[in-house]
Amino acid sequence: MGKDSNESVDHDIWLLNEEYHYFQHIASDKSLASIPWNDTGKLFDSDVDSSLEALFAKNNQEHSKKRPDIAIFNQEGSAIIIEFKAPGVELQDHINDLYQYARLLAAKSNGKIKKFYGYLIGDTLDETRMPGSFKKFPSSLGYFDTGGISDLVTNKQYGELYIEVLFYSQFVERAEGRLKVYKNKLNIDL
Repeated sequence: MGKDSNESVDHDIWLLNEEYHYFQHIASDKSLASIPWNDTGKLFDSDVDSSLEALFAKNNQEHSKKRPDIAIFNQEGSAIIIEFKAPGVELQDHINDLYQYARLLAAKSNGKIKKFYGYLIGDTLDETRMPGSFKKFPSSLGYFDTGGISDLVTNKQYGELYIEVLFYSQFVERAEGRLKVYKNKLNIDL
């Protein structure tokens, strides 16, 4: 909590994908407007935090001060948006939240962030309400999709969003699988 890549190199985002180990990160309780961009200024416009809070307030009065966990890879212009949902909260109802977050962050980064990876993780999913463009993973657990992010007025394309909808148990199994591979390669028996 309260730390970013400049203050701590430790994070667990690599549990989703080992490539994310090299992503710079920011804790969800830090201001997005404070993120530097290659020593030439800030990554986002100064009003990004107030814009995000307004979006949350519009989406849900009860959770207006909450924000997704975001990790940003400055050099390649990618961002990871991770949403953990409480038990019983239906995941399919929050897919559009990821699009809204990605659209806002893309717009407020002035073209610096163009590729987004969104993860919705929870325990409840009504598969009959999943958007038709989403495909099931071969394991039949969870879904994925890729789509463009564009300005709603001008239709200007900001970037692209890849989404995975995962069950918490599936997330844990993936993480344990990755850890097992690392332990085997390092000959560690724990």
